[in-house]
Amino acid sequence: MPKKTKVEIASDIKNLNHHCPEDFVVGYQKKDRALKIIKEMSEFLRILDIRESDILKTMIVRFAIESVEASAGSLIVYDNDKNILTYQNTFVYDSNNKIILDTSIFESYSELLDVQIFIGEGLSGDAYLKGIPIIVEDLKNSIYSVPPLANIMKIDVNSAIAVPLKVDNEIPAVLEIVKSKDKEPLTKDDLETIMIIANFASATLENAKLFLWAIHDSLTGLYNNHYFYKEFEDEIEKSKRYNRVFSLVMFDIDDFKQINDRYGHIAGDRALRHLSDCIKKTIRKDVDIAARYGGDEFVIIFPNTSAENAHKVSMRLLETVRNTPVNNGEHHFNITLSMGISEFPKDGDETYFLFNHADEALYESKRKGKNRITIYNPSEK
Repeated sequence: MPKKTKVEIASDIKNLNHHCPEDFVVGYQKKDRALKIIKEMSEFLRILDIRESDILKTMIVRFAIESVEASAGSLIVYDNDKNILTYQNTFVYDSNNKIILDTSIFESYSELLDVQIFIGEGLSGDAYLKGIPIIVEDLKNSIYSVPPLANIMKIDVNSAIAVPLKVDNEIPAVLEIVKSKDKEPLTKDDLETIMIIANFASATLENAKLFLWAIHDSLTGLYNNHYFYKEFEDEIEKSKRYNRVFSLVMFDIDDFKQINDRYGHIAGDRALRHLSDCIKKTIRKDVDIAARYGGDEFVIIFPNTSAENAHKVSMRLLETVRNTPVNNGEHHFNITLSMGISEFPKDGDETYFLFNHADEALYESKRKGKNRITIYNPSEK
């Protein structure tokens, strides 16, 4: 059989569209669009840094909305402490399937963030409770009320989908998608598409969770020393390449053994978590690199920061820690830190020298009476 030309193939498609029922053509186009979106998502996940879970959550919602030409969607996240669901990562699209970014939408976000959904309540609360996807093709004639997303964003909806995301046999969030009355209602085919996206997302989030477990200290939530060494080596290479400085700060809790002896090891763990919370509030998120080095020893890398500027930040941490008591149930106690700082490349251009010099500065702080910071100075050895 002779191979057809592009013109003949185009003519065949045109004739097919002419003779096929309109709903068949529309259905084919919807399927084609959904497949393209799913392919785009798989490509996005392939290049996504697994640590960028916030970007992933944003894109889950956008891919889901666009794949079924919905009107809005949101990730409804489970709050373990309060045992409720709350809205996050919400997007609204117009009748032409373009994302709306005007101020009126943004003004509604803060109101939506205050909404609390109880487990079993409404469409998404029920999907979370049962752990199954739910589709409502006609909200007017269903047992479910209009989702808060639609009410607050002033979307006149006719249908909705809620799909739980499952990670490590738990449900951290529910993906909620709604469609307005000026569009065709959501269908079971749309539900299948959303479930494919949800499964992609769940698998990626599970991998991200396993990765985060592998690189973080389980008690404090800071990086562990193995991952810190990798970041340390990377920072040295980057600083050499761009001819910039960075500082390494090492510190520990003064008289930590006495805390364990006097109050018990549970109190010691609380002191470590308390210090970790203070560190997280002090350093620059996604810039500075903090880790529990071992026991009560901690380290922080301050990229593109001189020892003098690292001293200023470390002083804020020192003051926060010593002025905020550790809550040990009925009793409270205060802790202090001894800290040492070395600077790249002045105090060394390899991990060994920078660690040793920061450690020497730390013990100089101990020698001078603790509860203080020392910048490495070879003349004081």
